[in-house]
Amino acid sequence: MEFIIKKKSILLVGIAAIALLIAGSFIPYFYSANNLLNIIRQSSVVAICAVGVTMVIIVLGIDLSVGGIISFSAMVCGTLMKSGTNIFICILAGAAVGLAFGLFNGVMVAKLGVPPFITTLVVGQVAAGLALVLSNGGSIGGFPESYVFLGNGSFLGMPVSNYIMFVFVALGSLFMAKTKMGNRIYALGGNEMVVKQEGINTKKIKIIVYGISGLCAACGGILLSAQLDTVHPIQGEPYLLDTNAACVIGGVSLMGGEGKIYLAFVGAMVIGLVRNALNMLGMHPFYQNVIIGAIIIIVVAVSVWNKNKNIKESKTF
Repeated sequence: MEFIIKKKSILLVGIAAIALLIAGSFIPYFYSANNLLNIIRQSSVVAICAVGVTMVIIVLGIDLSVGGIISFSAMVCGTLMKSGTNIFICILAGAAVGLAFGLFNGVMVAKLGVPPFITTLVVGQVAAGLALVLSNGGSIGGFPESYVFLGNGSFLGMPVSNYIMFVFVALGSLFMAKTKMGNRIYALGGNEMVVKQEGINTKKIKIIVYGISGLCAACGGILLSAQLDTVHPIQGEPYLLDTNAACVIGGVSLMGGEGKIYLAFVGAMVIGLVRNALNMLGMHPFYQNVIIGAIIIIVVAVSVWNKNKNIKESKTF
């Protein structure tokens, strides 16, 4: 397993390096410090959401509610802020909404046995609908400077949003690598039956994992609203594709039990790099989605083909 992870790490770094070289060859000022820091800043929301989605995929789940939760959590936070509520309370309220949606996903999947695809798809649509209802279909903006500073401010020459992202990635990586719950999440994704035989409550683990994913999506949405100084009820939609793309490109196995959060973070950087390069080349976002979708399909196909090949080779021996 460690050999496979190291192999994927080297491959992913190689892909990122090649993408950087190609982009830098065609785009003036692509290598400038400001642009590279901007790529990391633009990727921060995707990277934060990918922390939770990585855990969900590891336990053989899927979270399609990310986009809706991003929108509704940010809308709750922004609406309270415009009403004069304390900023700290607004952020807590937005995060709590995301956590609640995530826990609901977990209960539906773990307790009632509803397929995660159906559950999270519907919950995402409900959250997106509530964002539209709360805002009457419009946008809100003009938030306090202290809030906007979280998304657009800088400290020691680096955007504050980058520090926030690094904290989420570091905590998520430590949680998965150094805690008993993290080990159980990997074990559950590898073989749920064995974990059950050990007397471990697998339903509880799934609920926790989906709860973390909802919380991460909410925090990503709040940070996005601080970056844009506005909240629109459908601004979370593009992040569903990019978040899952980051996880897949980062080598998180859709067959469960395998994946590293720091690699999903690198995957988010690759997505951010591709988006940034295409934006600088003037490509329309619709075509960008086609390219990102094609990358996901290719990576998944190669991963499945490679795994099937290894299974056949092991049976031969």
